[in-house]
Amino acid sequence: MALLLRNFLAAVQCIREQRTRALLSALGVMVGSSAIILLVSIATGVQHDVTNQVRDLGVNVLVVVPGRIEAGTFNPNFGGMSYLKDIDVERCSKVPGVVRAEPFTFVGGGIRNGAKVASPLLAAATPGWFLMRPVQMQEGRVFQPEDARSDTVVLGSIAKKQLFGNVSAVGKMVDVNQRRYRVIGVTEDKKQEQSLLSFGSLQNLVYLDYYRLKSIQPDLQTARIMIQIRPDVEPRQLIKRLDREFQKRLDRQQFQVLTQEDLLGLVYKLMGILTWLLTGLTSIALFVGGVGIMTVMLMSVNERSQEIGIRKTVGGCNRDIFVQFLFESVLLSLAGGICGLGFSYAADLALYRFTPVKPEITSAIIFLALGVSVGVGAIFGLVPAINASRKDPVVAMRAL
Repeated sequence: MALLLRNFLAAVQCIREQRTRALLSALGVMVGSSAIILLVSIATGVQHDVTNQVRDLGVNVLVVVPGRIEAGTFNPNFGGMSYLKDIDVERCSKVPGVVRAEPFTFVGGGIRNGAKVASPLLAAATPGWFLMRPVQMQEGRVFQPEDARSDTVVLGSIAKKQLFGNVSAVGKMVDVNQRRYRVIGVTEDKKQEQSLLSFGSLQNLVYLDYYRLKSIQPDLQTARIMIQIRPDVEPRQLIKRLDREFQKRLDRQQFQVLTQEDLLGLVYKLMGILTWLLTGLTSIALFVGGVGIMTVMLMSVNERSQEIGIRKTVGGCNRDIFVQFLFESVLLSLAGGICGLGFSYAADLALYRFTPVKPEITSAIIFLALGVSVGVGAIFGLVPAINASRKDPVVAMRAL
């Protein structure tokens, strides 16, 4: 232990004596580690955001989609025609263990208030949807059964702000797909913050009454069926019963009942593939930084031949020389990693404050950054350390 400490202190002293060279050699690692940390922290933040959006559907909720997810792959046909019908909703509601089943569909087009235009998701929902997913109201109320006889709309908090600013929206009129609707309520998001996915979240929905829209457009598709189950029911067992009920009318490829874990698993898999791909690309910068450290250390070995020769002459062994130069390489790389971590933290703070991106630097990311930096220093420092330890003391002393 004393031997390691002595070699460590000698490595620190050599780095202090060559500050400029050490700074330049650590710069490459700093750039590479910064790129990786930024990507991973952004991906972690987006993953957390997606998790919140899915869980915001409420507990004990199953989602029926018009297609299947096989082997964790996304089905592009989800954006096509839906074979789900209102009769499927009625059948689902009668399955033991189901509290309620409600149709839910997405509506194209847009919404405006005079010259002000919002870009929310338009959705058709029933009064039962708000019983399934209770919402806090900023003002007004949600749909009631009698609203199926009139054109009414419930705005999300973001859409309301885009259309009316800080003025009350209840009782005002908006245009949705060239039809006039009266605002009866505004939902309030519990987080009260913009996020990367807030444009597609439940706080940015504009709700139309499903039954009213169905009376206006008889061919309106049912894009999803939301099913609330009893808390004491095991979801997987209930899904088997629901599958049998759906297969009485539909082919197995025309529907699938998903839990929140299924939805999150698909999203996490797609995001994981993308994150590893981008991390692999940015790792090139880290590789370049490692090569820079190895080059500088090889030059240092040649320039410090006298020092190596003297140490071996006075009794220093090959292991001492090897450990000292390896320590120098690791310390340079670790310093670059720490600087990269600091830079990434500052960049993440700026992104969090001034953009919709909400990165998250977790303890796992910190350990990953420092571990990768140490690994790069150890790997790319091996060759210089071996060269230094193998120098012949007689040849090295001739440089005096």
